[in-house]
Amino acid sequence: MGLFKRLRSKPGLSAAAGTAFAIIAGLMLLGLVSKSMKGERGGRLVTIPVARHDIAMGVTVTDDMLGRKSIPAGYLVPGTLRRASDVSGARALRFIGAGEPITASSIAGGKGAGNLASRIPADLRAYSIQLARGSAGSSDLRPGDKVDVLSTNGDPPHTGTLLTGRLILSVGGPPSGETVDVESSGAPSITLLVSPGEAELLAQAACAGEISVSLCPTDDEAQTSEQEQ
Repeated sequence: MGLFKRLRSKPGLSAAAGTAFAIIAGLMLLGLVSKSMKGERGGRLVTIPVARHDIAMGVTVTDDMLGRKSIPAGYLVPGTLRRASDVSGARALRFIGAGEPITASSIAGGKGAGNLASRIPADLRAYSIQLARGSAGSSDLRPGDKVDVLSTNGDPPHTGTLLTGRLILSVGGPPSGETVDVESSGAPSITLLVSPGEAELLAQAACAGEISVSLCPTDDEAQTSEQEQ
């Protein structure tokens, strides 16, 4: 109470005290804003690669498709990749929206691609098939490529196309992003991204005869071919 009486009796002192409190409050607010700008509420700022524009499923991600964005570390989605080099050259396993961080589960074939299970969309399945020797382009297959799946059976043998443009998740075992040496390892096995119904179709075809694949052109090459026609 004595302090309030003194402030009332001395208007100059009261004004000075008010000014001091205003300065202290301003400094506290400035510190809060500064912390917020530095990302301290979510941790330190981390610069990550993001999609510069929409990236369609199956498209090969190139450097010009990527931008960079600073986000507090505490706000990063689990599996977010930190370097553009981990993303460039990979294939998008799903639609990636403009400005969206790139996660390990959203790409195949890149250095930062996640484990196989993490890369399977909820409504699809990963199904492995053993290829017949002589499958077109089998020595050059790698995760992220697309293939047409062919089935050969009967007497005399008859070949038909089962599936077209299916995405390869892995080649010859765990995903490695490397090509397979067919001469030393024999006919390779590949794991495709398919629907549950397509997995049943492939299982039946494997029992009835041989399965082979033909390598599809990249999206850029296909678009160039269509334009020339």
